[in-house]
Amino acid sequence: MSYINGYAVYIDGINRTHNAVMPLKWGDYLDERLDEVNLSLRRIKRENFSPITPVEIVLSNKFFMHREKIKEAKETAPENKRTRYYLIAEDKSYENPIGSTYYDHDIALIEVTKYAECITCDTQTVTNALGKNYTANERPVEPVEV
Repeated sequence: MSYINGYAVYIDGINRTHNAVMPLKWGDYLDERLDEVNLSLRRIKRENFSPITPVEIVLSNKFFMHREKIKEAKETAPENKRTRYYLIAEDKSYENPIGSTYYDHDIALIEVTKYAECITCDTQTVTNALGKNYTANERPVEPVEV
């Protein structure tokens, strides 16, 4: 049995997969924390990526059994793909080598829920109305002497 794992990276709609460094490091949290990804890109002509830039990552996994014809097995094996969407939270870039106008990037990505912080709105109030009528069983109050 063998697995072929891979991913494709699209930053602002541009395929940057050929500049991505394996492995992709990500955290899918099941608590109140937001999911995050640490992505490294090498030798890109762009100096930096601005925050809140959309990023699409397509994860792929192909599982196949070893057979006599391995090439044929890889071509006919079913492939599972999953697309994840993120936003750029931070981009640390540096020119490598200096003067070449090529940049290496270490990018921190965060799930798209973070975009809600960028929306300006007025103060909001949420009221949880349980629908109880507290005056339905009204009775007079009688003082109690102690």
